[in-house]
Amino acid sequence: MHPLTLSVLSAAVENGRVVIRYQLGLAEGITLYSRRAAETEFTPLAEDEPGPFIDERPKLDPRAPEIRRYRAVLLYSGEENRLLSNEVVLTVP
Repeated sequence: MHPLTLSVLSAAVENGRVVIRYQLGLAEGITLYSRRAAETEFTPLAEDEPGPFIDERPKLDPRAPEIRRYRAVLLYSGEENRLLSNEVVLTVP
């Protein structure tokens, strides 16, 4: 992992929703991705949103805690230079 992407993302559960904070630094843009519970692929969640981003999606199974994973792709100098951020894993109760 590139040193610039080690701590781009942080997230916390606040009042039943996930608050995702990020730092763009010198990046020109960001795309946030998420994977919930049994999902096998990361899917785009937001693009170039001003932070923090609030994930208010309901849990896939409202009766059980849900593990969520978040990561981002940072865009530098156009489409050809993309860096993957750190991954944040948390449990939504």
